[in-house]
Amino acid sequence: MGAYHHSQETMAMVLGKFQETKRLQEEHYLGIREELKSINTTLVTIAGVLQDLVNTRRDTVAQQGAPDASLDDEQPSTSAGATGQEAPPQEHNTSTPPPADGEPPRKIP
Repeated sequence: MGAYHHSQETMAMVLGKFQETKRLQEEHYLGIREELKSINTTLVTIAGVLQDLVNTRRDTVAQQGAPDASLDDEQPSTSAGATGQEAPPQEHNTSTPPPADGEPPRKIP
């Protein structure tokens, strides 16, 4: 009879640990859920602020009469700097090494 009683105590202890673990997991889940709600609220706020900035920029550009292309994130830069002159296009080195002795000349595509 002692083994049976010991087994019931063990089962009760295991069940208690299981319930405690389940409770802690639920609390943890609810905490994470609240954190995610907070993050979502922050992201929605940021998105609204960014949209307001875009709208303000559009309004400013429209008032100045500039084309919509000026809304691009980046304007192409030139290496001429503040002179306003465009830099010449960069040439790529397309040369091939000379042929070895005895080889016919190579054609450059």
